[in-house]
Amino acid sequence: MAYILCYTKPGTGTYPDSNYPGHVGYLCDWEQAMHLAWSEDGEAFHPLRNNTGILFAHAAYDEGNPKGTTKTLIDPWLFRKGDGSFGVCAVRCNQNAPDRKTKGSIMLFSSPDLVHYTEEGFLKVSEKSLRHPKCIYSPERCSYRLEWEEEKGIRCGWTENLKEIREISAREETSVRSCRDFGIPGCVPGNILEIQDDELRVIRDYLDVIEHVSVRLPEMKIRRGTVLRPEDLPKAVCCYSDGSEHAKRVDWNLEQLKEIPADKPGVYTVQGRIRRSPWRFPMKLSFGGMNAWDINDPEMHTGMSDPCVTWYRGKYYLSSSGREHIVLRCADRIEDVFGADPVIVADLKLPVGETFRGTWAAELHEIGGRLCMLTATCPGGIWTKVFSVVLICNGDPLDRKAWSEPYTMVRADGRRLQEEGITLDMTYFQDAGRDYVMWSDRRITMQGGEQVIEPADIRIAVIDPEKPWQIISPITRVIRPDFGWDRMETEVDEAPYMIRNGDDLLVTFSGSSTGMADLYDVGLLRAKSGENLLDPDAWEVIGYPLLTKESVPNEFGPGHNNFVVDRESGDIVMSYHAVPHDAQGRTLHRQPGLRRLHWAKTGLPYLEMTPERDLAPELEQVTLSVTVE
Repeated sequence: MAYILCYTKPGTGTYPDSNYPGHVGYLCDWEQAMHLAWSEDGEAFHPLRNNTGILFAHAAYDEGNPKGTTKTLIDPWLFRKGDGSFGVCAVRCNQNAPDRKTKGSIMLFSSPDLVHYTEEGFLKVSEKSLRHPKCIYSPERCSYRLEWEEEKGIRCGWTENLKEIREISAREETSVRSCRDFGIPGCVPGNILEIQDDELRVIRDYLDVIEHVSVRLPEMKIRRGTVLRPEDLPKAVCCYSDGSEHAKRVDWNLEQLKEIPADKPGVYTVQGRIRRSPWRFPMKLSFGGMNAWDINDPEMHTGMSDPCVTWYRGKYYLSSSGREHIVLRCADRIEDVFGADPVIVADLKLPVGETFRGTWAAELHEIGGRLCMLTATCPGGIWTKVFSVVLICNGDPLDRKAWSEPYTMVRADGRRLQEEGITLDMTYFQDAGRDYVMWSDRRITMQGGEQVIEPADIRIAVIDPEKPWQIISPITRVIRPDFGWDRMETEVDEAPYMIRNGDDLLVTFSGSSTGMADLYDVGLLRAKSGENLLDPDAWEVIGYPLLTKESVPNEFGPGHNNFVVDRESGDIVMSYHAVPHDAQGRTLHRQPGLRRLHWAKTGLPYLEMTPERDLAPELEQVTLSVTVE
């Protein structure tokens, strides 16, 4: 038997950061969502997902607010349903304020495994505001007993289908909610539910930290007369806490290898050290020659936003956001590309009176056999006038003469993608013979003399690979900011990037604040290869963020990532930016980082694999047994 605790966290509801005066970032990932913690004995509990939220209420787009209304939940309560699955009851709020539309109603979710949730709606039980709903299934009555608190006391009732309440009555006493914090910082407990050990295993596989726990080496048997070479020796299979595995290279003791006699049967040993990732956040950048560009922007010398590492014809190239001087860095090894001197490969023309032009989130992709750069141009740095463009390379990527002028991305009818707003963070991939682009799209209009800014959502379309700026299909919205974790301070979904795992198409995207950089985080979309990806129903969104400010110490606001294969190790590597803090806790500039992508047992990408989680120091040394027969 095992135990699951559901809880929320208290707080002011806003993120305190003096670097952003006037900005308000509601901490929906921390305070206004259901958290889970697990225990094997019902006493010692361990928070899941780094003590951040797992279940979030959907935003409402039908209440007259162009940005949608951020919905949150409080007072969660877990219960077992009559069919053996799980349910959650809670109270819905408008961030920290009461939700008048659901006054007197209990919010309900269903779940097969406490990992995946479906919002089932509301059960109206009162005309008054309520708190602390509880639900328990009675097998004898084949009904659910509900209990809730109103201003003047406790009420209870029965329901067979969680849709209609009956037999409502007053209750003088109620089971007391625990006031323990269970050793979890900021824990406001809901309840504890007994679950089976196999159910806990599923929950932990999806939601727990994944760490290196053991090493497996094959026993080598060779025939007499065989001379072993270093390349004949195996990789070490590192085993992780969720049951997943990853093969790593080993630096073997070559002197011990030479001492194994080819003509003498016996058992011999070779010691080795598992090769550790060389990457530490932040990656050091070179700004050689920057002053010669006469760019009056000190931030360009101290960090990097939106790094994207691409392998192309034997070299690694690093692109990013910047100014009208578009630059690339190039190196033979992935860890060296950040330290390579930047090279100007394109100069955007500045119209008369324009002092500079920003370029956002440049990505390199081979489209139709040609290297293309997808980026967005921002005239004068005015963020409400950003639009996606593509540059085409006809030669050496480091030769500025090889690059075309930017082509504006256009719809099938020749219009710009968004004529009343902005488009940016465009990416590209192929599937089932079709060439797709995905990007972030935000509508900005003037209505009644006021500027109306709608959420930034993610859209998809098919392009002509011969004219990669030309959309040739309808444009579909895949997702819009829908949860508290992608609506903090700014309602934004952006920076999509696709990676495959078998038949799964997995698209990471970044959400939440672009102004308060600490609140940035990473979510995930999933679809199946071969499906109609222009159909929004083909895409599933994971309901919780995969990477947040709690994932790795002193890496706040992680996001805007891409993936590339390290040709030396064969590993998939994630490049990203995050925000470190100084000794006083103040936010610094965005910095680039590299991290190995780990495939969890669930088939999902695990983006929190730090060097210590990836390879436990005490397991670094290994010994191989070699039998000469």
